[in-house]
Amino acid sequence: MRKAIWLIIVLAFLGLYFYGCSVYVGTDEVGVKIVYLNPFGQTGVVAKEYGTGYHFFFPPFTGFTRVKKVEQRLDMEAHKKNKDEWIGNDLKLKTAGGNDVWVDLIVTWKIIPGKAYLCVKEVGENTSKIQTNIIKPVTRAALRFYLGKLTSEEFYEAKKREKAVEETKKYLNKKLAKLGLKVTDILLKDYRFNERYQNAIEQRKVYEQKTLEYIALTKAAAEDAKRKQFEAKAEANKVVEKAKGELEQAKLKGDAILYAANKNAEALFQLKKAEASALTELNKALSGNGGANLVAARLVESLKGKKITIIPVSDNGTVSFVDINSLLSNLAASKIIKKVEEEKAAENKGENREIVKEKEQAEAKHDTDRQNESNGESTK
Repeated sequence: MRKAIWLIIVLAFLGLYFYGCSVYVGTDEVGVKIVYLNPFGQTGVVAKEYGTGYHFFFPPFTGFTRVKKVEQRLDMEAHKKNKDEWIGNDLKLKTAGGNDVWVDLIVTWKIIPGKAYLCVKEVGENTSKIQTNIIKPVTRAALRFYLGKLTSEEFYEAKKREKAVEETKKYLNKKLAKLGLKVTDILLKDYRFNERYQNAIEQRKVYEQKTLEYIALTKAAAEDAKRKQFEAKAEANKVVEKAKGELEQAKLKGDAILYAANKNAEALFQLKKAEASALTELNKALSGNGGANLVAARLVESLKGKKITIIPVSDNGTVSFVDINSLLSNLAASKIIKKVEEEKAAENKGENREIVKEKEQAEAKHDTDRQNESNGESTK
């Protein structure tokens, strides 16, 4: 009976022992085993990570710890206790000009995958110790150094603050990598100077802003004047180009008028030249036998129907009347009769028409001479 009791006690002890020797690692954790006593090998932190699930260790020979592998957040900020007093965990530093400034910030960090054993070995066995013993003091010291390079005026410039924060991150990650840690981000939420100094800075910023506004207005006015000058120049160029176009059109129109006048003058010249040439040819024609006949015919037509009387006076004063119309009619009648007879004779004899024409011209000349003699006598 006593043996059974002892057996139950031993089994219970072993159950409790083995239950205490098992540990569960969650999905957001990583396990690290620590060897405290090992007569056959090395002791210390095992350079290995243990993932999600149950794991066994054997106290007091070995130990097991869990640390968070997900990103952690460290808040360092203050809040107002009353109207003039701030309390909390904010960061106080001095600018390059020696002014005090308080900064509220958030630091996010994590364990580098595969390096959790380094963190446990060099820093501590849980996340809280890592954050308290390493992340907080190292980050505050680095920020005091890099943000402290800025002057009070530069602290108001976001780009310069961001640059200082980036330099701080690079420095921290280079230093913390040996411990298996990494700073993922540093966010500056707010900053505060001494109230009197901050009021002076803000007032100065207001003046600077107004100055920038005046400069912007001056620049805008100059640009507006430049634009108006450009528009006026463009309008003047437009007027000049329009005048040039009108001048060119007037020139083309004048050239067209001059061309037409030249052509008209040339045509008139050719017309007058043709008329002169025709008169020349007419004079040539009239100077021949045909011309005399034509003149005689025109003279007969002009005298037709007119009564012409020639009063010849002899040397002894005797006056004799001659009826020129009857004379001319008789001459014309005799001429026609003679012409008809000659044409009949030519037809009978088969003479050439050219001979008849020559005879006609000779007779016409003879008649003209006779008429001229008659006219001469009438004139006397």
